Amino acid sequence: MTKTYSISISFMQKLKKIVIATLIVSVGFMILFIEGYSLSEIIAEEAGEDKGYNFAEDTVITGIFHFYDGPEISRFEVFRQISGFKARETFVFELDKIVGSTPLLHKAADLSFFYRNSPGNQQSNTEFDVKIVISQGSEQKRAFEYTGCFVSDNSVLTRTDNEEGWTLVRNSGFAVVDKFEFRCQEMDPINPVYEEMISNKDESNTKSSIDYQNEQKNLGRQ
Repeated sequence: MTKTYSISISFMQKLKKIVIATLIVSVGFMILFIEGYSLSEIIAEEAGEDKGYNFAEDTVITGIFHFYDGPEISRFEVFRQISGFKARETFVFELDKIVGSTPLLHKAADLSFFYRNSPGNQQSNTEFDVKIVISQGSEQKRAFEYTGCFVSDNSVLTRTDNEEGWTLVRNSGFAVVDKFEFRCQEMDPINPVYEEMISNKDESNTKSSIDYQNEQKNLGRQ
């Protein structure tokens, strides 16, 4: 009886490991899918969820982080560009979100805290890259790619005013918010709407050229 019980426990442990491994592989494929920047379906799914936050035009802010330990993707409620547009300015931006599951981002903040008084001890693996995608429904409207970033400030605060924007509509109350400030070496602004417009224009011109050639061929046969 004891031997059978031990075999059952061993089998359950192996089964548990297989399930965990399967989940890890599934998450890995999802991350690869997102890393290919095919974000439309994922953004649409996020926008369709009832998050309880009020955004004009169903706007969604998604942060895609590339840490030393791997990628992490999270939705944010507030995105602020502090500086970097003018010449010789440092690229600084802020992100706010309801405190949630962002372990790699929290680790990056903790490392910056530990190294704050000894920058000489900082290692290259403390820097990371970030892509901020601003979307409406399934369409990307604006994006920013930041490289060589670190967390320059992090605090947790409780929002006791403007509850409508931070809490569920049906359950008004306070909101505990994670506030991050980032400093980066480079920034690359991305304009998906303009790129799509130019792509459609080029496609239209190409079709017009083909139509013109076909017309000339038809005229030659007459």
